[in-house]
Amino acid sequence: VLSLLSIILMIIAISVPTHGEVNWSPTNTNVHVENQLGTNVFIHCKSSDSDLGDHNVSNNDYVEWSFRANIRGTTLFSCALFWGDNVHQNIVIYDAKIDESLCISKCLRVLKPDGAYFYHQYKDTWEKRYSW
Repeated sequence: VLSLLSIILMIIAISVPTHGEVNWSPTNTNVHVENQLGTNVFIHCKSSDSDLGDHNVSNNDYVEWSFRANIRGTTLFSCALFWGDNVHQNIVIYDAKIDESLCISKCLRVLKPDGAYFYHQYKDTWEKRYSW
């Protein structure tokens, strides 16, 4: 009985991350950000431990990445957006506290001239989360 308990504790110790921001989720989350602004947009997205770098996204093109949410459910990606005549917006493009219940496999976002729209996978609807 003691050896079985030791094995179980060892499996748990190996399975549970020691740092809250490491990959934990058994499934990948894909974030897809499409540009429908009518002009190129410069996008720089990052989380607390992943910097996705700079992307110059043409109109009707997109940037996409995958990750696994951390064990605490606090995964958050923010993006700095630049386009047009010095237009600058900072937005949260993925927040596990909100988005885990709205999208699992594919988190679709669309940047339009009037704001940023987020797709609700389960209701098959779009929500305007940011206006500009």
